[in-house]
Amino acid sequence: MSLYWILLSVRAAVACSYSAGEASWRAPAVSILIPAHNAEETLDGLLASLSCQDYPAPYEVIIALDRCTDATKSIAERYVDKLSLRWVEIATSIPPWSPKKYALWRAAQIARYEWCIVADADVIVRANWLSALMGKVSENEKALVGWAWLQGAGGLISHFAAYEAAIVQVECMGRAAWSFPYMSTGRGWAIRRQWLIAGLYAWREVISGDDDLTLQLVPRHAVGIREATSYSYAPRTFRAALNRKWRHLQTARYYSRWLRASLAVIPFLQLVLLPLAAFSPVALFGPPLAKSCALWIVRSPQAWMALAFDWILLVVQTVYPIGVWLRRSRW
Repeated sequence: MSLYWILLSVRAAVACSYSAGEASWRAPAVSILIPAHNAEETLDGLLASLSCQDYPAPYEVIIALDRCTDATKSIAERYVDKLSLRWVEIATSIPPWSPKKYALWRAAQIARYEWCIVADADVIVRANWLSALMGKVSENEKALVGWAWLQGAGGLISHFAAYEAAIVQVECMGRAAWSFPYMSTGRGWAIRRQWLIAGLYAWREVISGDDDLTLQLVPRHAVGIREATSYSYAPRTFRAALNRKWRHLQTARYYSRWLRASLAVIPFLQLVLLPLAAFSPVALFGPPLAKSCALWIVRSPQAWMALAFDWILLVVQTVYPIGVWLRRSRW
């Protein structure tokens, strides 16, 4: 188990280091798609960080104003002179489409460029984010995934959610580095436009999964990983964290049986060790220390949290199948 996490993190770190080299061809023009539903509290930070990118090629920003009833549009209007910025207004969701997928689909329809980057409205990125994400793109690559960390916003619930998201990042990036990609996150990834449109349409009735289910349609050897890093804040309350996780779990039922089984093996083996943890320091501290090392290798800000939260996370994960079984059609 410990070796599993170390191998994932080392492979991901090596792959990211390679991708950070000199570009093999000029940087592609990109369309950045932002689904925004009542995002007045967070959108300004994302647009401000996008306006400061040191990217050598043209890029545009398209905001999907998804049933907004607040000042989201007004915030977008402030950046018309700072960015190549457009938006599409969506007054109502269209059954059977998931609202977010429909919003992204509408934005993708008017994108000018072949490469699309999907970024949630609560994301903050550094000035080199675009260059890091789109650097050294090859003609064979159809999708690119980068690191997306949640930051604790104060309180145990928020830090716990940030730690779980960090562990998921190590697993999904590590598997992608070994040519077994299965997910990205809405906090920032890139995909060729035709693949994005096809994925959004194929999974239009699923409430979540605009990133991972779409990515799973892409040939596994055509997914690259990058050093690009984005940040957003973890949920502050138990209710917010529960709703977020429940929404994500709705996607798991559409994973292949092989993928679900492979993702369950390591937590199951660690659960088997749980009775031994009371008698063996190795069984007690081995898995958390391995995950802490894995997070440190990939420079995660949550590396210190493993000893505090790992066994709690394992127990919480035992009830996740209930969240998969209990369906939600709207949020």
